[in-house]
Amino acid sequence: MTKLRDARHEFYGGHPEKAAEILNELKEIPKRDRLLFLMEKGVVLHRLGLYKESINTLLQASLLMAEQEVISISQQAGSLVTTEWITEYKGEYSERLWIHTYLMMDYLLVNKFEDALVEAKQALKLLGEHPDPLESDYFTRALIALCFDILDEHNGAYIEYKKLAELLDDEELLAKDLHSLARKLGLDDDAEEFRKVMMKKPDRLPSGGQPGEAVFFLELGKAPVKIPGNIVLPPSIRFSFPRYDRSSDNGVSVKVSTDAGIAPPITIATDVGEVARASLKARAAKIMAKETARVAAKEALARSVEESSGELAGAVTRIFLFITEEPDTRSWHTLPKSLVLVRLPLAPGEHTIDLEVSGGGIGVESILIPEIYIKPGTRVFRAIRR
Repeated sequence: MTKLRDARHEFYGGHPEKAAEILNELKEIPKRDRLLFLMEKGVVLHRLGLYKESINTLLQASLLMAEQEVISISQQAGSLVTTEWITEYKGEYSERLWIHTYLMMDYLLVNKFEDALVEAKQALKLLGEHPDPLESDYFTRALIALCFDILDEHNGAYIEYKKLAELLDDEELLAKDLHSLARKLGLDDDAEEFRKVMMKKPDRLPSGGQPGEAVFFLELGKAPVKIPGNIVLPPSIRFSFPRYDRSSDNGVSVKVSTDAGIAPPITIATDVGEVARASLKARAAKIMAKETARVAAKEALARSVEESSGELAGAVTRIFLFITEEPDTRSWHTLPKSLVLVRLPLAPGEHTIDLEVSGGGIGVESILIPEIYIKPGTRVFRAIRR
């Protein structure tokens, strides 16, 4: 889709409003690309701060995903002798998860916490269905835990924070949350263990009454996209498959300065490319099985033409089928390279915050956030794309 490509170009050219205009002008979207269109548009609207519009778009994507569970037999049969491009794009496991991730962020940003929790539970279902490829999406799991925590769903929050601490192999990062939740749940032995962990890094929450929290959703850099991979077996057999391009990344670091001095944030990051590659790898066996079947079907077709119309016709058919053998490299382009959750405890009142971010595909950048107002015991949410 030319318009979709143009919208992506404008988005990464620093013109998300133009990207939105292009997508809004699209009236006829091929069914095979409908999910892609909705995912891209949802992120563009999110980037523009049009969170309610982003929600409406991504809910359509979520509904479409449910409908896509019914496989089109005609599409699958046709793609055996042509290309996967004719089939309806259903998204990688990771992309399906990130639809719910963005919905959680959007709902939190408009203070619709119950709806955010609904999406958190949908995300948990996907994590349960595909645990291995999605395991390193720490950002989404942290967001899920936060959604439970906000609504005082103590058991769910405790389970998710504990799982996250195990995955991160960092018992100190979430010790305060786990200690508090264990006490509320009456898990005295666990609470004592987490208290001991907390003592390794004394609590440095700001003084001045019941603290609140600023929560930042950092979306950094540009996600990797799929590129073609090929294996050629002479004289005329070609196996094609998609793969994600690779780029070096040393991780993400966030330092925080406030008008009250240096504050110790909780920072949890997901390498989007790593999760996307793991997700695609989990489908590798199915991809290669279908590719093998397609190669066999094409060879059978070429032999049939050869038998009925001669060697030259068979050779021409093989050349045509060889040239048209292209992997499906469709993917969600407007995703960031890194998703980073930053939780910053703050005393009640108005604050100016400076985030110094390094890595994540953006180098080093200072992000100034003025006029964050914290009410006692409450959270304030901000989304930042760089």
